[in-house]
Amino acid sequence: MEVQTNHNRQVMLQRVKTYWLVGVLQESLHGAELIDLAMTYRTNAVASPVAANWAQADYHQPDNLLPDELFDTPLPIGTNITEVYDEAEGTLLIMGEPGAGKTTILLQLVSDLLLRAQMDGRHPIPVVFSLASWANNMPLGDWMVNELANRYEVPRRLGQLWLKNGDLLPLLDGLDEVEQEHRVDCAQAINQFRQRYMTMPTVVTCRIKDYEALATRLNLAQAIVLQPLSLEQIDQYLESMGPRLAGLRAALQNDMTLRELAESPLMLSMMTLAYYRMPENVALSLGSRKMGRTLLFDVYVERMARYRGGESLYEPEQTVQWLGWLAQKMSQFNQTIFFLENLQPNWLPREQQRQFASAMRTRLAGVFVLVGLLAGLVGLFVSDWRALLAGLGAGLVAGGLLAFFRLLLVWARVSWFRIETVETLNWRWLRALLGGGLGLVGGGLLGGLLWLAGRGLEPPISGGWVILLALIGLISQTVAHALERDEMKMRTTPGQGFVRSAQNGRLVGIMTGVGTAVLLGLGWLITNWANMPVTGATFWPFAVGISLYLGISAGLAYGGLAALQQRQLSRVLAQQQLAPADYIHFLDYAAERNLLRKVGGGYMFVHLLLLDYFRETANKNDA
Repeated sequence: MEVQTNHNRQVMLQRVKTYWLVGVLQESLHGAELIDLAMTYRTNAVASPVAANWAQADYHQPDNLLPDELFDTPLPIGTNITEVYDEAEGTLLIMGEPGAGKTTILLQLVSDLLLRAQMDGRHPIPVVFSLASWANNMPLGDWMVNELANRYEVPRRLGQLWLKNGDLLPLLDGLDEVEQEHRVDCAQAINQFRQRYMTMPTVVTCRIKDYEALATRLNLAQAIVLQPLSLEQIDQYLESMGPRLAGLRAALQNDMTLRELAESPLMLSMMTLAYYRMPENVALSLGSRKMGRTLLFDVYVERMARYRGGESLYEPEQTVQWLGWLAQKMSQFNQTIFFLENLQPNWLPREQQRQFASAMRTRLAGVFVLVGLLAGLVGLFVSDWRALLAGLGAGLVAGGLLAFFRLLLVWARVSWFRIETVETLNWRWLRALLGGGLGLVGGGLLGGLLWLAGRGLEPPISGGWVILLALIGLISQTVAHALERDEMKMRTTPGQGFVRSAQNGRLVGIMTGVGTAVLLGLGWLITNWANMPVTGATFWPFAVGISLYLGISAGLAYGGLAALQQRQLSRVLAQQQLAPADYIHFLDYAAERNLLRKVGGGYMFVHLLLLDYFRETANKNDA
């Protein structure tokens, strides 16, 4: 158990490192050095831990008080965020303007905390949670367990255990990203969580104006505010990037509006990339006119989409259109990281959702009709035309059960409107023995009833069917009970969940189908040895049909269906011009141009401001 516990911990630490430090922090720097951001303490932004009824501490600032920033206490330039975290004993609020570097400085803290957790097995696991997906007044602990399952692929019972034992160190990014009508409720949920888990370190980030607008103050030990970059810091940063940016440095000296935009680390980074990625012979007159944020994004996106060594696999208009649709859907479903595995039929318009489900039903039902027809053809070969009709009838029944009642196997009901990947499978021997035993008994009883009911027929039904049906119950219920999704796995590449689902489906389907055929063959030999023979004309069509049915059904239930649904959904999206045919290739293309970032096996926009830009652009085009 200790070995498994340590394994789970190490997998989670590596996952946080891969997602956030490699996928986000390093990519956001583009090879440049981190800028030492100026910080100030703003102690009156948080509730006092000893205040009465602090979990619901309401804050009302009288109009005659001076602005909060007049009481800020500056920290020396170069102060490490981890020093501030330690001084606050692990409970800290990080505030700043949009693009001020809140997430970047949070990830610098994550880097240090990960190092501590790797060196000390008792140190809690630092985990970044994006508050954008919090809703419905859910208790923060329950929401965190859901996020661990949905974003980090951590089994819920393991997430609950980590939470209960205090093994988590939550870093809650983006309180301002919660829907405005739920923001106060979210702040209160954080306070309630802090009341329940008083010793658990907790860090929260939020935009200044959004936090000041709240009537609830967070019960944290300390708050800091990230300050705008000074002209000296901006100039030093651009100088460190080389002589290529001399024109941008001159433009910032001459354009006050541009210089104000550059006080934001995000905007400075975008100016740098937009300017640096241009061909040598193209001039971008940044200083010739006043530039608002939208214009800056226009320039940034246009340059990133168009230029990369002359290579242009996608037209800039297509790139903006597809990223705009993605941004719309990520906002609609409260996603900050996009995994291909999260792409669902409900991303389609309602009518196309119905068409998608109808197409899947028809195709899979047709597969089982063909299985019945194949079994019938075998019967026709070894017997007569009645076997062909029986096989076709069985195929129609199997296809109808799937199409109209969503029954794939006795134990599996499929969902046409949700794609559920099967990425990890464990074999449980105790459950296999229990399920197999029950299936053996149940199948034997069914065979016995069939034998009793058919004794008066001419010719009578053989008692060998007791053995054959018992074996079918054995293998079907063994598969149903023994296979379990449990172990944590890493999604290190995009779409890996569907690749694993397809692999699991093929493996389970082949093993179930071949296993059924082998057991039935042995059972047939036993029936002849026990003087309860089943005629070959009856056995062979049955064996072919049931082996194919169980094999295909098990393969679909344990991953194959998800892989087929994903392929069908990709075709529909491409036909509707909502996404390219090769979505992963396009997302990688956008990541190369710094429009997206790869985060483990997923993608996120380089900043939520850029996501907002693409969403608003798409909304304008739809209007």
